[in-house]
Amino acid sequence: MRRISPIVMTLALLGVGCDMKVPWGDTGDGGMCMDEFLAMLTSDRGLIEAEAEARGVSSSEFIGELLTETLGVADVLFDCSASESLSELGDGTGGSFYQADSADDMVDTLISVTEANKDTQQDIVYLIDATGSMSDDIAAVRRRLSEVIEALDSSEDRVSMAWYRDKHVDDDWFDRNNSGLMAPGSSQISSFLDDIDASGGGDFAESLYDASYRVLDNVHWEAETRLLVVVTDAGASDKDTHTAEDVVALADEKSVQVVPILVGF
Repeated sequence: MRRISPIVMTLALLGVGCDMKVPWGDTGDGGMCMDEFLAMLTSDRGLIEAEAEARGVSSSEFIGELLTETLGVADVLFDCSASESLSELGDGTGGSFYQADSADDMVDTLISVTEANKDTQQDIVYLIDATGSMSDDIAAVRRRLSEVIEALDSSEDRVSMAWYRDKHVDDDWFDRNNSGLMAPGSSQISSFLDDIDASGGGDFAESLYDASYRVLDNVHWEAETRLLVVVTDAGASDKDTHTAEDVVALADEKSVQVVPILVGF
C-alpha cells in the first residue's frame, strides 16, 4: 500500500479546495511559484528533498506528484527562484529568458527562438535538462522535432544537442552529440534525442553552469549567429565548479547568446 505523504495530508487539513487557483508574480493565470506552493503545505525545499530521497525519486519528480495529488491548487508551478540565474545568463549574453507553462509551449518557444534569426547563418546547440521531471518535455521535443528542424535553414544552419543532470549526485551527468554541429536533417540529432533517458537529479538544483560552460568551450562555433538554448525546470547548483559569471564571460569570448527556457511543472 502506498504511503500517503504527510505533506499532502497537511494540505487536506488546511482545506485547500479543488477550484483554487493562485496567480503569482509573472507565472500567469493559474500559475504559482513553487516556494509559495510549499508554504501552503507548511513545507519547504529541505522537507521536500528529504521526502523525495526517502521515496527514491528526484525532488522535482516529487513536486510533480504533489501537484497532481492537489489538482486545482495551481495549473502550473514554476521554480521562480531559478528565474534569476537563468535570466542572468540570458541578459548577460544578449540572449532572452523565456518561461513555458507546458511541454508543447516549450517546443513552440524553441521554434520561435530558432526562427528569430532565420535570415542569418546559425549555429545552435540545444542543451536539455535530462532529470526525471523533464520526461514529458523531452517526449514533446521528440514528438515535434521535425517542426524544430523545419524552422532551420538546411543548407546553412548547423545544430547540435546535449543533456545534463546534477554532477553531484548523478554518475552520468552530461553528454553531447560528439559529432558536433551538423546539418539540421542529420539522423544523428534524432538518434541522440531518442537515447536521452530522463532520470536522476537529486535536489532541485542541477549542474546548469558546468554543463553550459562545457558546451560553450567544446563546440567549434563558426556561424554569424550562435545560440546556446537551455531547456530546464530548475535553477543552477551552487556546488558547480563554474559560476554564472564564468559562463557569461566564456559566452562573450565565443560570441554566443545563451537563451534559457524555464518550463513549469
